[in-house]
Amino acid sequence: MSLNTLILTGNLGSNPRFALTTTGKQKATFSLATSRTFRGQKHTEWTPVILWGTLATRAEKLLSKGLAVLIHGEKRTRSYTDTRGMERQVVELVASDFQILSRKQAEPREEAAQ
Repeated sequence: MSLNTLILTGNLGSNPRFALTTTGKQKATFSLATSRTFRGQKHTEWTPVILWGTLATRAEKLLSKGLAVLIHGEKRTRSYTDTRGMERQVVELVASDFQILSRKQAEPREEAAQ
């Protein structure tokens, strides 16, 4: 039996970016900052997070930069070739749920220009 579950708590580094796929499915992406202190020095990790479908729609209404959240999902690794022709790998968290922990540090969402 194998298990691929990742649970992170941290703060959104930016407002989520939203898009529709060619099939009309909603997608939201953002980076989550998680921090730890080791030998007196703070170290921050940035993890790309992806939300799909109704979860992305929910995120569009609730999430903003600085917000403290708990994200539950699966770790996914994908490869791509960058603009210089170098093979790269990225580790992402594909979320299955999220919970807002605090709104204290959240910044107000900017409305899209009309």
